Amino acid sequence: EVLGVPGLPPAGVLGAVDRLRDGLSRLRRAPAPPPVRVLEGVLAVLDQAALVALCRADIPDRLRGPRSIDGLAADLGVDPARLARLLRYAVARGWLRLDRRGRVRPTATTAFLRRDHPGGWRAWVELMGGDEIARALDHLAAGLTDDGDPFAAGNGAGFFAWMADHPDRHATFDAAMAAGARMHGLVLAQALDWSRSRRVCDVGGGIGALLGALLDAHPHLDGVLLELPEVARRAQPHARLEVVAGDAFAAVPPGCDTYLLVNVVHDWADAAVRRLLARVAAALEGGDVAEGRVVIVESRVTARPRDDLGVRTDLLMLALTPGGRERNAEELTQLAAPAGLRRSRSVPLASGVAHVLVPELR
Repeated sequence: EVLGVPGLPPAGVLGAVDRLRDGLSRLRRAPAPPPVRVLEGVLAVLDQAALVALCRADIPDRLRGPRSIDGLAADLGVDPARLARLLRYAVARGWLRLDRRGRVRPTATTAFLRRDHPGGWRAWVELMGGDEIARALDHLAAGLTDDGDPFAAGNGAGFFAWMADHPDRHATFDAAMAAGARMHGLVLAQALDWSRSRRVCDVGGGIGALLGALLDAHPHLDGVLLELPEVARRAQPHARLEVVAGDAFAAVPPGCDTYLLVNVVHDWADAAVRRLLARVAAALEGGDVAEGRVVIVESRVTARPRDDLGVRTDLLMLALTPGGRERNAEELTQLAAPAGLRRSRSVPLASGVAHVLVPELR
């Protein structure tokens, strides 16, 4: 229900599907002359605009079954001819469909855009539709210098500092991160062995959605959520979850056998990542846990760029952070070495890759 699939497919299957989709995408683009490719690239911005418009017009929540366009327009209080143009675009993208009687019908994607969907993915539409994101993307070229920060160039402050001063938008960001965290929690619960774990700390884990899913899947686990105070106050309660307000760059709670860094490392430049991993390694050592480990979950990075989410999130990090980026296994191994951590293995996930780090002496 959260992921929109009947069960979690093996990571290898999803990897093959990604390669197939990338190949089909390249095949589709191949016959197009350069002007068409340029126009398609420029007009791709309409995907985001259309999704935002669908949600702001409340269409996913109003469309629970087949509706005539005129009837839906009357319900929404909008012009039917103009609404039809937005709906036609959504049908072409696969978010809605038209039946033989010309009625618009919801799809599985439509359900994921509703406010009450348990996956919470509508928050991503609301986040990316924000003016601050548009300003950062408008200044993307500013990120091409060594110290470039497109978000700061467009908004007058770095991403996390700006969010701290805009609590409504920060809450939207937290909700978007929680959507991905629920997915990662369900995937990690199956992909890794938790039989020898007892206490898990999610470093920078947002409002605790990932830990909630993980703790529900493994009742023998306890969880610790470390987040900044303004985020920790919004944490989702769980009977076996302790919430710690603090800064991971200052200190990480000791006493846990697994430390999770899920879509956290890609927010930061190399120097900051080394400091962060040093704090996590110190907590692991201070807890005197024989089987301790650090699990970094990031997008899959391939040697040859693919038309996939990984290459998109990498460019998004360029827009939102001064130095954050997606990294491959070797790059993460090098960043972990100064902290006394070595990569023992990398586990392909349905939602990316889990890099498992352990103390160098083991």
